[in-house]
Amino acid sequence: MKDVGADLGALQARMAGIGSRLGGDWAEKLQPQLHLDHGTAECAYWHSGYYQALADVLDLIAKPSTNADTSDMTIRYRAAG
Repeated sequence: MKDVGADLGALQARMAGIGSRLGGDWAEKLQPQLHLDHGTAECAYWHSGYYQALADVLDLIAKPSTNADTSDMTIRYRAAG
């Protein structure tokens, strides 16, 4: 079974890397907001990236918990559902 913490760490690292580019050399490329124009390549790329991000998060949420024996621990935060 995969470690959800490792997956979460990988997503956080990916987000940090993308965030630094969005605030850096990509900032001026985003100024025209071409991704909002339907039918453009920018719109397709934006939706493709958003789709993949949602798939990553849903995959992480759907994984069963790997808590082996937590009967002696207080669970302060429990997933809804």
